[in-house]
Amino acid sequence: MYEIKNSKEVNLSDQIRFRCMRCAECCRHVEASIMIEVKDAFYIAKHLGITVAEFYDKYTEMFMLEDTGFPIFAIKTIGKEKSCIFLKGKHCSIQTVKPRTCRLYPFWVFPEDDGTFVYNYSTERRHHPKGTLIRVKDWMKDFLSDEDKEYLLEEARSIKQIAVPYKILCATLRDQENILAKVLMYRYFMYDTSEPFIQQFYRNNRVLQDDLERIIKKFTSV
Repeated sequence: MYEIKNSKEVNLSDQIRFRCMRCAECCRHVEASIMIEVKDAFYIAKHLGITVAEFYDKYTEMFMLEDTGFPIFAIKTIGKEKSCIFLKGKHCSIQTVKPRTCRLYPFWVFPEDDGTFVYNYSTERRHHPKGTLIRVKDWMKDFLSDEDKEYLLEEARSIKQIAVPYKILCATLRDQENILAKVLMYRYFMYDTSEPFIQQFYRNNRVLQDDLERIIKKFTSV
């Protein structure tokens, strides 16, 4: 299970006091903290009328996970306050397609191995719990779509399947850039925004997994 600082686990039946002050403070001081999921990138790119690869290049920063060396992306920040690049004054310029992290805030959702989900409530902003009562179930109904859930489950499954051969190849092959390029292409960049997202996500994950395993077999048979 994921460990999240400044948060507490909640159930769907729980009621939480929450009030958004429209201050945009949660959009500032966010360097390397707003993770961009593949699904986020797809829909934001579609909204902006650019390719997914162009979105990643222009609006995100890449980081490598320490334990696996696996690439992940976070939204770019600008200015002295390290604000989200899409923050204009106190308003989000991509409000209708903003990342899932922003949509669900102040809640966080993670999939379990059995296909269920864990729900957490952020306690980092002291002024938030002074509002009206909101039911966790209602918040999820409004802001967590069925496609979000399907994406999260496939994301968790595929990461486990891809991370293992990726880590092996990075540790044994000299040409690590070629392996990284494959992950970036299939997992993040190779999407057509005129076609449905989730089918492409399934396909790309399986092609990448097969390709990495094929390289391992070829390498070990030499």
